[in-house]
Amino acid sequence: MFDDQRSKKVILVLHCLLNQNARIDGCGYFPGAMGESARAVVDSGVGILQMPCPELHCLGLDRSGRMRDGTDIGIREALLEGEGQKACRQLVRQVMDDVREYQKHGFRIIGVVGNDGSPGCGVDTTHYVDGERAGAGAFMEMLREELTRRGLDIPFVALRDHEWAERAERIRALLDSAAEN
Repeated sequence: MFDDQRSKKVILVLHCLLNQNARIDGCGYFPGAMGESARAVVDSGVGILQMPCPELHCLGLDRSGRMRDGTDIGIREALLEGEGQKACRQLVRQVMDDVREYQKHGFRIIGVVGNDGSPGCGVDTTHYVDGERAGAGAFMEMLREELTRRGLDIPFVALRDHEWAERAERIRALLDSAAEN
């Protein structure tokens, strides 16, 4: 089955890699896709699974100022409680359904691309109300937990605002390692 030109390799990318319009106000650094990083993925010949934007889906385009008792609780926190958490977990299930379908047919998931500093999609760092700290964003944390629970060892790499060129090299290295296998 699927004996044609497709690579049978898929990379999971954060939504805003291909659509900067989903970003919170003041954080859209490109008019459309994330320039060099997006081109590297498209040019690689690897299939692209654009994950949903948890922040946009759960909190809307104007998502600043999530309040509880008159205090800003932050986007990450809003994604980890109540309706935000429920919606975020549903998005993870949707991504996992796609991963299972690809794997069922012999496709290889080569990696997950996030964006450090993002409250939802940070890989190594995330933004809290009081600044950036070590740790994953809410969506990436839930996704990694689900992949681990299912025994899937898929590498995560992170872009970073204002370090696009340097971080694009991480994506290229991941894509190059997939090309070798």
